[in-house]
Amino acid sequence: MTAWEAQPTLSSEEIDDLLIQFRKTDAAGVKAGEIGWIPTYNLNAAAAEGWRWKAAKASELISVDLDGERLSSQMVFEHCERMAKTYSRKNNASPTTSTQ
Repeated sequence: MTAWEAQPTLSSEEIDDLLIQFRKTDAAGVKAGEIGWIPTYNLNAAAAEGWRWKAAKASELISVDLDGERLSSQMVFEHCERMAKTYSRKNNASPTTSTQ
């Protein structure tokens, strides 16, 4: 959902941080961190935040020419911002994931 391996990349540690940040109470009402909690996450909120982090990283990029094509840092930044907005809008219908 964050295209974490695409530039600007997110590390696996950053992905873990996003999941920790957006843990949810599971379907049985057990809160994150409590005994018996089934890992459940607000994936749309996590993805939106991940794209915001990528946008922050993109703001540090410089524009380059790659095989005759121009890669604009502004284009990358704007794409990340659009993706963050897309997932923010989906947040009301937030999918969750669990290990069961």
